[in-house]
Amino acid sequence: MHLVVIGLNHTTAPIDVRERLSVPESGLADALSRLKMCGCVTECCILSTCNRTEMYAVTESRDDDAVLIDFLSALTGVPKADFTDHLYTRSGHKAVDHLFRVSAGLDSMMLGEPQILGQVKSAYCVAGDCSCTGAVLNNLFQQALAVGKRARTETDIAKGAFSVGYAAVELANSIFGDLYGRRILIVGAGKMSENTAKRIISNGAGSVTVANRTFERARKLAEELGGVAVGFDALDQALIDADIVISSTGATEPIITRQTMAKLMRVRHERPVFLIDIAVPRDIEPEVGELDNVFLYNIDDLQDLVEQSVRERQKEIEKVELIIEQETRKFTAWLKTLEVVPLIRLLRERFDSIRDGEWEKYRGRLNHLNDRDRETVQALLQSVINKISHHPMVRIKDYANTHDGYGKMDVVRELFGVEITEEMEEAPEASAPEGAEKE
Repeated sequence: MHLVVIGLNHTTAPIDVRERLSVPESGLADALSRLKMCGCVTECCILSTCNRTEMYAVTESRDDDAVLIDFLSALTGVPKADFTDHLYTRSGHKAVDHLFRVSAGLDSMMLGEPQILGQVKSAYCVAGDCSCTGAVLNNLFQQALAVGKRARTETDIAKGAFSVGYAAVELANSIFGDLYGRRILIVGAGKMSENTAKRIISNGAGSVTVANRTFERARKLAEELGGVAVGFDALDQALIDADIVISSTGATEPIITRQTMAKLMRVRHERPVFLIDIAVPRDIEPEVGELDNVFLYNIDDLQDLVEQSVRERQKEIEKVELIIEQETRKFTAWLKTLEVVPLIRLLRERFDSIRDGEWEKYRGRLNHLNDRDRETVQALLQSVINKISHHPMVRIKDYANTHDGYGKMDVVRELFGVEITEEMEEAPEASAPEGAEKE
């Protein structure tokens, strides 16, 4: 049995390669079914996001890695020569460690990002629905989800702002307590202001107004965000109504001055307002932030908050790696034990067969015994079998966690004259490693 992950991510491949090898969500089930049909693949799961495409598989041997690479090329239509230099291949405990790092957010472009855990769960669910997972990948992915949750609850790896949008949400929450029903004004129709607004809206904000010099652009963005568009001639009234203002125009001079904002704040009855100036050059005079109940932050302020959060999360890496090391060790020990289960089961069957054969051979000579005495003889036979087999069984389990375990198990098979069939390897009998989460 060979557990392996083969893939590429943002650290090994440029975006144009990642795009070509991406597996769309709509095609994931079909891709998994095709991968499972490869003769050497017994279990499989594909994790494909904007930053990675990875195939997790249980195959017969390391030699089958080439089959997986051929499959990825055939699936995506990308020649192997175009992507093999960007691939990484990790097997055994390194494959386990890799998935745990992915789930914990240590392998993400944004350290500790929250979305990846949901993406791992989604990939696992699709593979399960396609009947492409078994004992190994079920337990691996369930434990990976548990590792991701531990990393986020036991450390601060996911705390703080991940982006300008997250930073804006954190600041808005600190100003207003919550964002429910807060009115948003977008000044300009830039992409960054749009993304920031979407992040704030997703956290409970209410109505959206878009003001832009070109009304048609304002209308398109307002329609996308479920809001209304106004012209720049209505900007003052929009500023009076808004709780949160996101400004990102191409103006060369400030469009919101201290003098204007001071006048508008009197009309607002000093109601607090959060101003986010993403524009370069700035749209809002810095002196506006000196007014009471006006909270002004520019792009540098928000980026500083993001960088500060990154520094704080980096301090948590060591804690998360300790969790990963602990869980990887636990899972790897279980996996190695799983590999000896077919051998142990086969030896038990061999010993039982010897016991039954000897009983059948001599039972005719024991007709003079009563039923109780015959039961005693059978119990004696079973006791001898148990005592003879106990030490070998214990030693075989120990072999699983030694560097030369495979060689030792080959000797056991040769000594007792047993062979493990493919069907036995595909139907392991072992409980999940402690701590694996059931979904």
